[in-house]
Amino acid sequence: MPPPVSKRQETVANRLESLSSNDNLPDASQGNAAGKTEYGVSSPQAMVRELGELIAGRQPAKVLYPLIATDLRHYSPGISLRRVRAIFNGEASRLWDDEAMAIRMALSHRRNAKARRDFARAAAEMAKQLAENGIPLSADQHRVVQAMAAEVAA
Repeated sequence: MPPPVSKRQETVANRLESLSSNDNLPDASQGNAAGKTEYGVSSPQAMVRELGELIAGRQPAKVLYPLIATDLRHYSPGISLRRVRAIFNGEASRLWDDEAMAIRMALSHRRNAKARRDFARAAAEMAKQLAENGIPLSADQHRVVQAMAAEVAA
């Protein structure tokens, strides 16, 4: 019995394409909606945009560029405003090691500051709720809450 004949002409290119097709895998160079790549790493653009959001909230990009540049210059003094704008807009094709480290450090610093403020607010609210319910704080506990509140206010 002869083997079945396909109506589609077999070529080497078609055969290789069918054997090595990766169409169902996501492209590693494309990030998802959260700004993360296939490997779970945030893109520099997403990190710089998050840094801008932590610095000044919902401000326009023109306002954020100098603020972000100031933060990044603490860790990488040579970064220019133009370079910050290129990274923010996703136009930078490469990122130098010192720029990547500066972005990570500045973002980490801002995230930690925000977490400390949130924690201090929660502690002050908890102390207030406890006092309202007749459970006063000890002198040491009150001093800690006051120190945290002063740190947040500064």
